[in-house]
Amino acid sequence: KRTGGGTAMEEAKSDLVNVLSRLEGHWVVLEAELVEINKDIAYCETCVQKYGEYFTYPLQHLKDLKRTKKEKMKDIIKAMEAFNENLVGGKRLVKALEKDTPIGTVSRAGHDISSRKTGDSFSQRP
Repeated sequence: KRTGGGTAMEEAKSDLVNVLSRLEGHWVVLEAELVEINKDIAYCETCVQKYGEYFTYPLQHLKDLKRTKKEKMKDIIKAMEAFNENLVGGKRLVKALEKDTPIGTVSRAGHDISSRKTGDSFSQRP
């Protein structure tokens, strides 16, 4: 699929960069939220000790919220690991493909051009 005149590969690269940067942004926000939640949990625990059971519900809510945020962070880690695995797999595939057919030795028409002299190899016909 092509839009705006860009190639499909360029669009895929752009999408990849966009997804990775957005995941990183979400990570930063979640991390900052966890810092605040941890402070609030500590304060709420002090309030439970000082004032009793009235603060138990808010304390539990904060602990649940913390767990939810950590689960989202784990999902981000899993997504990043999947990206990394795909990148490693892609590199292996490229290496294997280049062993069989190095880039630049086959013309667009599928003809072997590795033994040809200089010139525009794509316009030459065998």
